[in-house]
Amino acid sequence: MSFDEITRTSVQALWNHMPDQPYNWGNRVSVIGQTPRQVTPLDIPEAWVAPQLRRLVRPFAQQRSSIPNSGPELEIIEREQYRLVQAEDLRAERFPNTYLCRTCGQFTTVRPGDDAPACSARHGTMTQFQFAEIHNCGLLRELRPPQCVNGCRAPMQLQNWRALSVAQWFWRCARCNTRSDTGLIRYCNECRAGRTTVQRVAQASAYYPQHLTVLNPPTRTAYSTISGDAVRAAAVGQLIGTVPAGLDALRAAAGAGPGDAVTQVLETCKALGLSPGDQMYEELVAKAREASAGAGSWRDDVQALGFTPEHLEVVGDEALALALAADASPLTVDDLITNPPAPGLVPMYQDYRTLFGRYHLADVTLLRELPIAYIVAGYTRVSASAVQRTRSGDRTTWFKFFPDPKSGRYPMYGKRGETEGLLVRIDPLEVICWLVDSGVVPDPGMTTADEAHRWLLGVCEPVVDAFNPPDHRITAAVLGLVHSMAHRFMKALAARCGLNVDSLAEYLFPSAAAFLIYANTRSEFVLGGIEHVFRFDLADALSELDADPRCVFDPPCRRSFGGSCAACLHTSEVACERFNTVLDRNLLFGTLPPVSGAAAPPPVPGEVTWRGFWTP
Repeated sequence: MSFDEITRTSVQALWNHMPDQPYNWGNRVSVIGQTPRQVTPLDIPEAWVAPQLRRLVRPFAQQRSSIPNSGPELEIIEREQYRLVQAEDLRAERFPNTYLCRTCGQFTTVRPGDDAPACSARHGTMTQFQFAEIHNCGLLRELRPPQCVNGCRAPMQLQNWRALSVAQWFWRCARCNTRSDTGLIRYCNECRAGRTTVQRVAQASAYYPQHLTVLNPPTRTAYSTISGDAVRAAAVGQLIGTVPAGLDALRAAAGAGPGDAVTQVLETCKALGLSPGDQMYEELVAKAREASAGAGSWRDDVQALGFTPEHLEVVGDEALALALAADASPLTVDDLITNPPAPGLVPMYQDYRTLFGRYHLADVTLLRELPIAYIVAGYTRVSASAVQRTRSGDRTTWFKFFPDPKSGRYPMYGKRGETEGLLVRIDPLEVICWLVDSGVVPDPGMTTADEAHRWLLGVCEPVVDAFNPPDHRITAAVLGLVHSMAHRFMKALAARCGLNVDSLAEYLFPSAAAFLIYANTRSEFVLGGIEHVFRFDLADALSELDADPRCVFDPPCRRSFGGSCAACLHTSEVACERFNTVLDRNLLFGTLPPVSGAAAPPPVPGEVTWRGFWTP
């Protein structure tokens, strides 16, 4: 048994060395992460991430319980049986503890602390066999050789293990050479729902981290200033223009109910000895009543949207995340024009606005110091989604929380950091025009951006499932537009900012027709590549958005593959918020017309002929 040290940053450890996560220790052995001995509280209130946690866990809980909005995983979130922590140390032990002689195939299992055994046939030291049984329920178990049917107590041999197909592997007794009828692939005796798979433990499918990305999260001490349902409702008010922009205005709007300001002023006047008729008394009361009237106005406007409490929580959480992100050291195009790095750059910055109009963007803002937190709430095996589609049928994937034998609350490991990003807002009026021109909706007659936001919030449903496309037609169209545009932005930025496209990530705000592209690096510092693009190369990056609408697999990609594939819009799973679902180049560039001279295909009921968002 040996002890080795590994040096990793806390961000690298978060993704690669968590409890129950198998990984390679150098090139010598595979191990599995253990519960850290020492953790410290993460400076983010648990209640702050509860709405996001519910949306993350809900698909798994519903699929497992077969009851909408119910399941044991959701109950853990509702009862706040979790805690946000940061791991201060890393622990792992060897896994699997199975060894194979590569000469004769002799197979044996040892205890975790034992040294590598020697082959009884004198073929030398055996090597770790890095395959194990895995199942969607979370099972990860070492291979177990069967007993010889003839009662031999000799070791079993694993034969044909070099074959690529596990179905061709088989067991054989080392003494009597009898082949066992027991295969390696068995039914899972943990959940009793389907057969296990046998694969190398260090493969990505053995552990999928189920994580949250939290933008500009408050500290535990600052949480009280932006907590409660009122602040989320006020954030929705910002979207529809009834609450002024800015985090300070948001706090002020949500800080008091309509009448609380008057009560507070009356108490203050009483303490100061002011009475009705005094000039200062009348001025203070008048201002308090004016403020109360304003507060009541935005509350009435948000209430007029007709949201259910669940709907308001989802949309409000999204709007609040947008407000917090926009407050992270923003740098606008107007700021560049006012204070350019060099006077000769002003004409280029003025052209930015022209390009925004060409691509129907309301604004693009650089966020230079964006506080961000990554939280790994749990994990799944075999599949990252709640339902795995296979040829033999659908398989339910269980959400697994990290174990903690010393506490009654499940730990969720996280890390606060800082990054940079581009916040892109799409013109909501152009979104409505695009929907109207494509025949999705009749013209609602909106003329201002605030009216357009109000209309979109009223006709779209909240997006709560990260794995499946929305069933609602308008919601799916808006989400597809925002998501497809975000992927085009990522690819255009990656070519210029010094980061691979997999080192960029997205955060979608479909309710607000906006998205954020940020540097998703595993380092502890901000590279500054996105800021360089915003200051000096944004015009070329924007011009690439519609420079080439084709894919090497067109026309099948545009017509039969859903308008996206690995060659055009797809990115890696670590970069995409929705696992490359709800993407379609037809939304951006229009439905591909029939080949010249060919007869038009018969119309399909319900199919939309899209007018490209980036085409006139």
